[in-house]
Amino acid sequence: MSETTLIGLSFASVVFLSLVHVLADMLRWKRQLPQKYWLSFADGISISYVFLGLLPKIIDGTSAFPESLGYAADILKHSPFLPLLIGLVAFYGMERLVEKPVGAIGVHVEQETTGLRVWIHLASYAFYKAIIGYLIVQMDNPVSIIIFVFSMAVHFLVVDYRMMDIHKDVYQRIGRWALTVAILVGWVVGITTVISPVVVTLLLSFLAGGIVLVVLEEEFSRAHPSSFPAFVTAVVLYMAVQISI
Repeated sequence: MSETTLIGLSFASVVFLSLVHVLADMLRWKRQLPQKYWLSFADGISISYVFLGLLPKIIDGTSAFPESLGYAADILKHSPFLPLLIGLVAFYGMERLVEKPVGAIGVHVEQETTGLRVWIHLASYAFYKAIIGYLIVQMDNPVSIIIFVFSMAVHFLVVDYRMMDIHKDVYQRIGRWALTVAILVGWVVGITTVISPVVVTLLLSFLAGGIVLVVLEEEFSRAHPSSFPAFVTAVVLYMAVQISI
């Protein structure tokens, strides 16, 4: 496939992903199907992509780090998932920063976070989405692009639900559009600049850490019911597709 065709495919992909947040509330099946089923199914797809899609790429990337990086290369070659851990901890810290306050009986108070915390949370997810837009440009296999885009689109539905639950009106008015633009900005950066493969591997690790945290928080949340059968169904289906490919 020619470079021009790949660029066109990557652009179509980021446009599609940018529309997920804008059109998320219009999806009829989200309203008809209980959220515990479609959320757990989406979580199953997301976590499967991390383990079957992203982690192999991260291992390959860290094993190819140049010796010129010195001690850092040795650390990452022996601990290839260190950036994943850092990403997970960073997102966990931001989630704790904006979580709803706990009442006297240990129940989260239903109120919207405001002020600086909102913008820190939105900025972190905007950066998260910009990474995704950038990574799409770096892919040179149409099948890989399609799998990545599908996995991220499903994951975005989970993120969209989560942001609406936490920030409500702020996300509806501003946040949703900011995340939409962030994906496109990441794609533009990917088209106009060349970043070291080392950085790309680190970005993949950071992305994987963020996905793992979001999935675990949703599946083990006391506030939102989940469905283990839906989660397992998604994992098995994704495994079957990945193996067949």
